[in-house]
Amino acid sequence: MKVLASATLVLTSLVVSIPALAERPDFSKTAAAQSDYHFADNPSVNHSYQLKRSTRHDFSKTTAANSQYSFSDNPASSHCLNPTFSSQHDFSKTKAVRTAS
Repeated sequence: MKVLASATLVLTSLVVSIPALAERPDFSKTAAAQSDYHFADNPSVNHSYQLKRSTRHDFSKTTAANSQYSFSDNPASSHCLNPTFSSQHDFSKTKAVRTAS
């Protein structure tokens, strides 16, 4: 039993310590870290892999578009249940007004 416990301890310490002791790259030695490096000279990125973005969304495929969906079954938000919120704000008490005068 002691052999199993010590073997487990050794394996665990190796797994944990190896990434901790791994050499971290020093980016200050790269070409881009030089003061005379011009990022504008880098080749442009090929955008062919990106998906076309659309500003339109087909809401007819959502759950809420189903004819049996009832919006009244949705639970009320906890923000709506708190009556202490006000739509008016007293800007005369803000920090900007105090420093301006």
